[in-house]
Amino acid sequence: MKVRELIRFSRQLLKCRFARTMMICLLPLGTEMFFRCAEAAVYCILLYFGEYDPIVLFSGRSPVQLSVAAVCSLLRWVTAAPLMYCAAYRLYGMTAETPKKRHEPISRVLLRKCTFKRSISAALWTKVIGLLALAPAVFFGVSAFNIMHGRLGPQETFMAVNAVFLGAVSILLWLSLKLSFAAVPFLLVRCPKMTAFRTVLYSVRFMSGRKSVLLRLLAVYMPQMLTIVGIPIAFTRLMTAFSLSIDIFIKEDEYLETDRTDSRHGNSRDAGKVSPRKKRSFKTAADEA
Repeated sequence: MKVRELIRFSRQLLKCRFARTMMICLLPLGTEMFFRCAEAAVYCILLYFGEYDPIVLFSGRSPVQLSVAAVCSLLRWVTAAPLMYCAAYRLYGMTAETPKKRHEPISRVLLRKCTFKRSISAALWTKVIGLLALAPAVFFGVSAFNIMHGRLGPQETFMAVNAVFLGAVSILLWLSLKLSFAAVPFLLVRCPKMTAFRTVLYSVRFMSGRKSVLLRLLAVYMPQMLTIVGIPIAFTRLMTAFSLSIDIFIKEDEYLETDRTDSRHGNSRDAGKVSPRKKRSFKTAADEA
């Protein structure tokens, strides 16, 4: 898939509706940043009035810090996941080949019970699977640090090099998995009958071999998002282009599945046919009998 054509066509879809689409796309990002800033503000208050050492806020030894982190994380998941679902829903109405309830208010979509249930459940499963995938990287990283922290002999050096290598490979696999999860909100909208857990697993299989498109889109829009002014425009265009790519990928899968089905049916029909040469041989054998 050519990213240049994808970007050009997605920009055409945003004409005359950019401002409204930008507001909807920025809601999950703004919610994420709001709770991040609120968490940082509480930590600043703890440092200023609580006489905490800065290392305590990063070591997990403070019950207050753990409580604040847990509450802010929970609020982020509960609010950002449904808003991301609504943004994907609105973008699906723009990028779909046929109209898909384009004029339905986002507030009505947001207040649905299934929206909260499926979006939050999918966000929870992505977090759990992501943490499980990150566990090997943490294990090898801690092992390499502990080995290199002591005296290094030939055996320790060999073990440290292998631990560093395995840790790097584990991190790359974890990053690949996180890129696969980027399609989860969009697939939740496009597959309403599929459960959240199955959608998460389907996203991993769906993005297999297609993560390069997302990486190229990030390479195009990430420099613009490094500035505060460019974040709203670049983030909206990034989400629109990625939503359009999801629709194209789904059409590709449907075409391949139809082609495979037709091929199987064609083979079964051809299997029932007998060549003229075999028919002549059968006739000769019957005459001789």
